[in-house]
Amino acid sequence: MQIGPLLIKQQASWQVAQNYCRENHLDLFTITNPRAQMKLKEEMINHNVIGLVWTGLHNDMDSWYWSYEHLPLKNTSVMNWGAGQPNNAYAEDVCGAVYMDGTWVSFNCLYSIPFICYDANITANKGFVGYANILLTWDDARTFCQYHHTDLARITNATDISPLMQYLSSIHFYTRFYPSGWFGLTRDTWKWSDGTKLSYLPWLNGQPDNYYQWEYCGAADNELLTDEQCLNEHYFVCSAYLFRTQIVKLQVNSDSSVLDPAVQSAILDLINQKLQENGMGVNTTVKWKVQPDGNIFYKKVKDN
Repeated sequence: MQIGPLLIKQQASWQVAQNYCRENHLDLFTITNPRAQMKLKEEMINHNVIGLVWTGLHNDMDSWYWSYEHLPLKNTSVMNWGAGQPNNAYAEDVCGAVYMDGTWVSFNCLYSIPFICYDANITANKGFVGYANILLTWDDARTFCQYHHTDLARITNATDISPLMQYLSSIHFYTRFYPSGWFGLTRDTWKWSDGTKLSYLPWLNGQPDNYYQWEYCGAADNELLTDEQCLNEHYFVCSAYLFRTQIVKLQVNSDSSVLDPAVQSAILDLINQKLQENGMGVNTTVKWKVQPDGNIFYKKVKDN
């Protein structure tokens, strides 16, 4: 039995579509490779659907974690986001930085700014080590911290905030940069609803762009992906078991008893038994095809 795309011609938000697919099939559809992409395109063509349909792609906004030991932020006792934070204004603000007043901001990971490390072997200042005169991207800052110390700094309880700010003030960690420096907060970005690892994302040109903001769910426009606001309603595509129907004509030599439903049931049981003995899959169903007149068998008229 194969798994493939099943188009549901019902308008729904992304969350409603996900719930429907999980309850009635497997999950929202995942595009794992060009072949899956082509199957999606064929499914839309077969149903004469043009326009956006939901897929299983979504931007996980609640996946913030501390890089050191991959500790989920929601498992800690403190969140000190600044007003309106975290946001995804430009679709790339997935790394955490800290202001001099101790509040946090989501920021574009590719910017080069100062940073703060954590060193497990240093007891002073709770192991915080700041670098105000070295400007690195978030990834490069983490690599630097891992090589020279332990990792980028993390704040796991409220008692860490004041010591960090006092330490930064003591080393004159005042910069012209906005915000002041990287620390170890980051989050995952695009994910598939069924947990499949990202390996292939055929984005439409210029996507994702978060043009209208809050575009955190992935839809397919024909066969290419675009980010959309999750509350928008579209048709959607589930991952589902696809059943193949094969019709086999059966000719029997019998008297009128073959028209008896009990006899027909016994014949079907025997066919099932023989097919299973010869390797028929457990998910295969064998049933009679009922003719338009309601009969299963009909008497063959001999040619003159």
